[in-house]
Amino acid sequence: MMLVTALAYGAERRRATQGVPMSCWQARRDVSDYMDGGLDAEQRHRLEAHLAGCPTCPSLYAGLVGVRAAMSALRDPDSVVPGELVRRLTRAGEHAGEHGGPAR
Repeated sequence: MMLVTALAYGAERRRATQGVPMSCWQARRDVSDYMDGGLDAEQRHRLEAHLAGCPTCPSLYAGLVGVRAAMSALRDPDSVVPGELVRRLTRAGEHAGEHGGPAR
């Protein structure tokens, strides 16, 4: 029933997105790179124009921004690994690089 309902709004949605510079699928494909600052100026402009004119994508984008913010708040501090262990691992990696193989 959800599919039938969604399909019933197809013509209405097509009218609402008429003139929007890219398809929703293209926008959703590029949004991660956009958030990471990985799009060139033209791609960024097209995505921003899509978000400004699309009836559905802005809420999805806002949700991604919210999830990203929440996830970054859960990030462990760099101090989770004890300093002495970091030093030992660094020395072991340097030692392995000097001898062409894994340190023992």
